[in-house]
Amino acid sequence: MDEQTKKMKKIIRKLKIKRVILTVVLILVCIPLVLVLIYKTTQTLAGKQSWKLMQALNVRSEILSPNIQSSDNYLSSNSFWGGTVTSHRYKEIDGYRISWSTLSGNYDWNNYQENTMNSAGTDSKYTKKQIFGQAQVFDRTTQRKIPVFFNIKHRYQSTKGFYQIKQIGQVKNSVAEVALTFTKPLTYQQIKKIMPRNIETNWYWIGPSNQGDATSFSNNYIGLQSYNGSLKNNDFQILRKDIRQHSNLLGNLEFQHFSMLKYAKWYEKKYPNLKQAKFSGIIISGQTKNLTQLESANWIKYSSVGAVLSIKPYLKPNK
Repeated sequence: MDEQTKKMKKIIRKLKIKRVILTVVLILVCIPLVLVLIYKTTQTLAGKQSWKLMQALNVRSEILSPNIQSSDNYLSSNSFWGGTVTSHRYKEIDGYRISWSTLSGNYDWNNYQENTMNSAGTDSKYTKKQIFGQAQVFDRTTQRKIPVFFNIKHRYQSTKGFYQIKQIGQVKNSVAEVALTFTKPLTYQQIKKIMPRNIETNWYWIGPSNQGDATSFSNNYIGLQSYNGSLKNNDFQILRKDIRQHSNLLGNLEFQHFSMLKYAKWYEKKYPNLKQAKFSGIIISGQTKNLTQLESANWIKYSSVGAVLSIKPYLKPNK
């Protein structure tokens, strides 16, 4: 082998070594960059899904939470693959707060899903005479009694326990919430005129559309929360907007052939503003001694008591 050939082989060997080294360096540099890019991409996708889930929980809190308010909405767990969003909730009854079941859901890179307990977290107490239409419904997590609404078009086998406000005066030194189902739908102004000033009106129910039993809705009533005892047209427009933009939330809610989505869309189109809107019921709260004023009100068809709390000497009711 001549000297020229040896030099060529040596040069080729060096080039090969350089290429191997360069390849290794590129791999060592590119792999972290690719991993970082993948991580950022997946986290961006997961962030979008977590935001969608938070929006869904916010909408549920706005229109599907009868006298139930949310105190937070946060990522309770987070990982590379996804996480969980949790929202703690409470009720305020004439100035007294009580804890309520939480809302939650899971998300990943591609999708999000609410916890089934968000829309089905109730227990019912059945009796032989009230297989359909019972007035005793409880929140599954807290086991507190839920004030339910009734459908005036439904033929109940028994109406025993459907007039609970008539017994509320027997509970002394307490505050309570009560769901009132009207004899006929009323406007906001009509409701304001007939409500005593020493009782809070907390929540307005838009009602059902057919003859189904409203007590079987698992507390999935559509309506509006009032603030400081009043509603504004802007509040009503938010309800209409949520119905239009979040039909997927309502689409899964069907009870006894009653489609929540179809009725909500009909309601949103029929009533363009708060002045025209009609409500089938309300949730009120106040001292039990004040609630007795409504025991014989002829505009109340049915009534259901919810949570009842003893008045404490260090916390005065709102009214």
